[in-house]
Amino acid sequence: MAEPLDPATVGVASVLKSLKTRTGLREERLYGTEVALDSLVGLASVRALIDAGETEEQAIVRAVRTAAGTLEPTMRIVADASLGLELFADRVSDPDLYGHDLGQRREAVLRNWDRLHELQSAPPDKAPRPRALRLKVESEALTALAAALTADGSTTDVTPIDDGSTRERHLTLVEANEPRVNEPPPDTAPAIAAAPTLRQTFKDVARALRRSLTTDATGKTGWRHDLRELPGGPTAVSTAYGIRTMMLLEDGLAADLIPVARSLNEMAHPSGGYRSSGQTRPSAESTADVLNALRRIAATGDFGVHSDRMEKALGDFEKSRPFILTTMLETSLLFGAESRLLKLLVDSLLAVRQLHDDRLLWPEKVESSLINPAPSVAHTARAVRVLSDVQAIQPVGVLQETLKQAVAWLLEQSDLHNSYEIIERPSDERGVTTYHFTAAWVVKALVSAGVPATHPSVRNAISRVWGSYGGDTVGLWFWDNGDLPIWMTFDAIEALRLASLAVPARSGARPSD
Repeated sequence: MAEPLDPATVGVASVLKSLKTRTGLREERLYGTEVALDSLVGLASVRALIDAGETEEQAIVRAVRTAAGTLEPTMRIVADASLGLELFADRVSDPDLYGHDLGQRREAVLRNWDRLHELQSAPPDKAPRPRALRLKVESEALTALAAALTADGSTTDVTPIDDGSTRERHLTLVEANEPRVNEPPPDTAPAIAAAPTLRQTFKDVARALRRSLTTDATGKTGWRHDLRELPGGPTAVSTAYGIRTMMLLEDGLAADLIPVARSLNEMAHPSGGYRSSGQTRPSAESTADVLNALRRIAATGDFGVHSDRMEKALGDFEKSRPFILTTMLETSLLFGAESRLLKLLVDSLLAVRQLHDDRLLWPEKVESSLINPAPSVAHTARAVRVLSDVQAIQPVGVLQETLKQAVAWLLEQSDLHNSYEIIERPSDERGVTTYHFTAAWVVKALVSAGVPATHPSVRNAISRVWGSYGGDTVGLWFWDNGDLPIWMTFDAIEALRLASLAVPARSGARPSD
């Protein structure tokens, strides 16, 4: 397992990944950027240059260029092109290498791959494919650059905690209307420092989501599955995710989104329940997704026809799929901890575990014809997340051991690649592909199960979550192929918010009223 990153490194890497877009890291870009630069300004190397009389923008660019020059050749080449640092400007004639578009720079670095290595007297590795450069190598290079920048451990972007651990400032949510878990007395220094990076990110996401609202020919307003500017009207499941995301970002449903909630109600199937695109009739999981949003909007609302439809849709197929069971269980918790359906869902979810190295874990699915299905990180994380909530309100002995085994296994996992599954019912015209943002689910699972947000495995997963953030380009989270699925932004926001609220305050703080 790779050594976990220091929180300061994670924060700096996140900012660098946001700044690689557009023209890259240039002084003129920094003057008008919405990216919070606190973690860079707080670096010892940057502070020294500022103290010597340089502006913040000049100091940041010079310190980053200097640190990039210390990296091993391949990482130096990729970091240089990604951020437009111009380390090889006088030795490579290709003008696109430092062009004003990230796509130009990516194409140019691949064209000049061998030449750039020759300039450093380094044997070139095989040039990566464009997709690998974009999704993997750039992230590795900017993380290595962040590690070089924070190597002396001196940065104001990390607040020390009395037990010797550290926490990332961008993991702390501080909003005027946010409930504080711990709040210091008026005459002492704040226990939780202001965190402009996460706060600004949440504001950016809210703005981006409002810009993505669309209205169909019937007047219904909501969100599409993919938040890019594409044709097509809103769907019920996507609108439900949009509403839930906005409620997390703004601590409730804003007045301007009430018409969206009204539209969501009107998207129901005539016989009750909800379906997603590709489904010919309402499904248990789609109905659960929408009910989750509606219940949070109106806690005392009457959703009997829809909840009945959801319960009746629970058949043998649904009981074989952890994804469906966890989705239904999360919604059922909103309707009360004593319901018969909730108990049935818990029992069904426990029944689909499979033995793996003396641990009972969750695969993608359980069917009689499967051959040795492997445990799934995403599905095990989904199960841990919802069963932790069940255990919190209705402690059950068997759940304690179940969670212990699953959490121990999740803590050992370093490969958090995204995954997908195909839900194929005989009644549907075609299978519905469901995707899982694995890193976000691991954050939600571990934090919900009581693992500290400062634990290396949680920090690693948080770093992966930030790695899929579009920064000041789109202000949303993107899938591996460049899509902007709305549920992915929801999963990221929920994960980051849970982690921020789980960060412990320093000793001396008192609980808020």
